[in-house]
Amino acid sequence: MNDAAPSPDIACIGNAGLALLHPFLPPMFQRLDLLTTGGDGRPQLRGEHGARAVRLLQYLVDGSSDAPQQEQEQALSLNKLLCGLPLDFPAAAVDLGQDELALCDQLLHAVIVNWPAIGAVSITALRATFLQREGRLQWRDADATLAVQRRTVDVLMRQLPWSLTIILHPWMPQPLHVTW
Repeated sequence: MNDAAPSPDIACIGNAGLALLHPFLPPMFQRLDLLTTGGDGRPQLRGEHGARAVRLLQYLVDGSSDAPQQEQEQALSLNKLLCGLPLDFPAAAVDLGQDELALCDQLLHAVIVNWPAIGAVSITALRATFLQREGRLQWRDADATLAVQRRTVDVLMRQLPWSLTIILHPWMPQPLHVTW
């Protein structure tokens, strides 16, 4: 995955599997009251909750709300994209509440229950096997593409009960095209 040199329009990330969780994000954001209606009538993340949403997505991937300090901006690129935030959005560390973390754990459990092909894996195994993946995010004009590193276990992706090819939530300014 790291065959391309990093540039402003390419980000090599370690949480590419986060894309797998996209159908569960709207209900999570709604339950946590992170969404509001924008001037155009479309849902958007409340400005003051942007950093919280980015950090919650990181918690889903690795059980932590922090990205490695030296790679923070690049490491959180996919999180920001899935939150509909600009890549230069300052996602400072925040203290996540126990209720928020419990909801994230429930979300991960729901992924396991709704994807019978992976069996009764633990949340830790889901994170390590599918969510903590190297990938490459690339932007060209109004298109964003995510290429996820392949592994042998990805044969189970054929039985994923939701689509992963294109991700577009109402608060996202552009679709994300995913190649897994």
